[in-house]
Amino acid sequence: MSDTDEEPYLQFCRSPFLVSDMKKTILTACIAAVMYAGVSSGAAFAGQTLTVEVDESQMVTLPAAPGAIIVGNPSIVDVSVQGQTLFIHGRSYGQTNLTILDLNGNQIANFDLIGRNTQSSAVTMFKGARSGADDNRYSYSCAERCEIEIQVGDNAIYKKKLIEQSKDKMELATGSKTAEAEAPAAPQ
Repeated sequence: MSDTDEEPYLQFCRSPFLVSDMKKTILTACIAAVMYAGVSSGAAFAGQTLTVEVDESQMVTLPAAPGAIIVGNPSIVDVSVQGQTLFIHGRSYGQTNLTILDLNGNQIANFDLIGRNTQSSAVTMFKGARSGADDNRYSYSCAERCEIEIQVGDNAIYKKKLIEQSKDKMELATGSKTAEAEAPAAPQ
């Protein structure tokens, strides 16, 4: 390679614009670091709206260990904690709030929460004429095929039967109802 091939590169490296661009890059990185530190302070969580799908969870990492967690309406969302990580579980439709205090009682986060169901597979069916009560509403999740899905507002009798069946299945699966379960017939 000749000196003339290197010359444009060397001229560029000696350029005052390169030094200026490097300073801008470093300044941008410093600003980003300061902004990130501000986000971690909890002030960034003040009044932030968070949408949680019904029957799904979202994870939020807090800047400090929570000392107290206050849920405005626990029938809309529920919260579980592991260290500085919150798991916000959508339980029903509606709007509520979530306030988190640190171990000293200082607010580290405050969320406005919206519980909603926007799944494209959700189907609601009404059987017969509307009688004023939600006694003819049935919910399904129709991804590949339609499966029963229990939702607020469904037929109360049908929903109660589904809940009992789901509870029985869960108890059998976890072993908490194995003593009550009938043993299979002995092989002949």
